[in-house]
Amino acid sequence: MAMTCPRCGAGLDITLFEFERAVQCECGQWVDLHSGHRRRAEIALFPIGQKILSASPARVHKESVMPEQQIGRVTHYFGNIQVAAIEITHGTLRVGDTIHIKGHTSDFTQTVESMQIEKKPVQEAIAGQTVGIKVKEHARPHDVVYKVES
Repeated sequence: MAMTCPRCGAGLDITLFEFERAVQCECGQWVDLHSGHRRRAEIALFPIGQKILSASPARVHKESVMPEQQIGRVTHYFGNIQVAAIEITHGTLRVGDTIHIKGHTSDFTQTVESMQIEKKPVQEAIAGQTVGIKVKEHARPHDVVYKVES
């Protein structure tokens, strides 16, 4: 089965589109299953003259995202109370900060409502401490925790 490029009519093998990938046609346009062609401005992300005929990452263009700083990682998740144990490895984390938890199957953003260290509420945690934070979605060990800069 093939998908036809709307610009030049070239046939692209449908298996190249597995896992939400985008493919660059020989005419230079990016094609994906959901939105068809990508805008030409997004092609500027690749060096001029580079010919890419294989699959590329799902998101060719960057969405407008807030800058993030890695601050730690999830060490444990307590499913019965929906709390993630997060080891702070860089910087500080305060109540009210927005965090982004990203892992193999996890990817969500939330505001830190409260934190605990050894069952005692705290307002701030620094590098080297492990805190418990109630999370809105399932987090998994080794998920990376980012602090979203506002």
